[in-house]
Amino acid sequence: MKKSKIIVPAMAVIAFSTAASIAGSVAWFTASRTVTISGGSYAVVKTTSNLDATLSGGVGTDVTGKTVNFTGKLTDGSFNHNLEGGKKIYVPNGKEGDAFALTEVALDDAQLSTKLERTTITIDTQTYKVYTAATFDIEFDMDFGSGQPDAAIFLDATASSFTVAGSASPITAKGFRMAFVPVTVPSGSVGKSKVYADLQVSGKCSYVSGISDKTGTAYSTYDLIDSEYSTAVPTSTVDPDDLATRNDYLGTIKSQVGHVKMKYTVVAWFEGTDENIVNRPNATDYQTVTATLAFTAVDVVESVAP
Repeated sequence: MKKSKIIVPAMAVIAFSTAASIAGSVAWFTASRTVTISGGSYAVVKTTSNLDATLSGGVGTDVTGKTVNFTGKLTDGSFNHNLEGGKKIYVPNGKEGDAFALTEVALDDAQLSTKLERTTITIDTQTYKVYTAATFDIEFDMDFGSGQPDAAIFLDATASSFTVAGSASPITAKGFRMAFVPVTVPSGSVGKSKVYADLQVSGKCSYVSGISDKTGTAYSTYDLIDSEYSTAVPTSTVDPDDLATRNDYLGTIKSQVGHVKMKYTVVAWFEGTDENIVNRPNATDYQTVTATLAFTAVDVVESVAP
């Protein structure tokens, strides 16, 4: 059976560098923040003929060919990835002492970019917009032949990674997250919303589930791809009954002759409920992160008992 892969090399792609002006260690809900994160670019390259991807820009991003460029800066926030009642970004109030003051912004809000813009800053005479989260869209395109099985799409954790510039031990980098949220799912297909946290363990990963969620909510078992997840993607086929218990499973594209497309919005942010996203005395604690993402399509074939 065919196996297809596209790779997002060097998501320097969101390369992040930050600077803080407040000393001490203050949780994000009560912090007075000037922390920002610089962005680089995302490149997507297909490696086989029957799986492709088309990119389009979103909040703080634009696209040139197969490259997504992050043009602004990032600061802390949170994102509820859940498809039922979720898909909302949470923007904390930056006023010191104003604990738990959050603004809720739906991912499909027509004014998403404006509502996620926190401020503007000037660095070396260059002015940047500062956002709570960055977004872009990735549309997977499967080219099916006659009689070909459905295709399951995976984020390949064994080939994907977040790395810290200079090979430093991760500090604030542990709070970096990327979510893959299906927004256009063709008839008969299935889209799953998953979160990738390659520098943090699952027991320390949480997200804001609503305005009143003061401490964060743990992810459901199979929604999170954390630093300890290293399960290899199936090499040939996958049984449909096995998909529900795979953290790296993003969805299934229903087979029909010709091209079938399924679109995801990718949300990138620094998770405010992570224990490392606090004001820090040293600018070097705010790190540059490079992300490499690999996606694989595997034929879905029901196993036959011997």
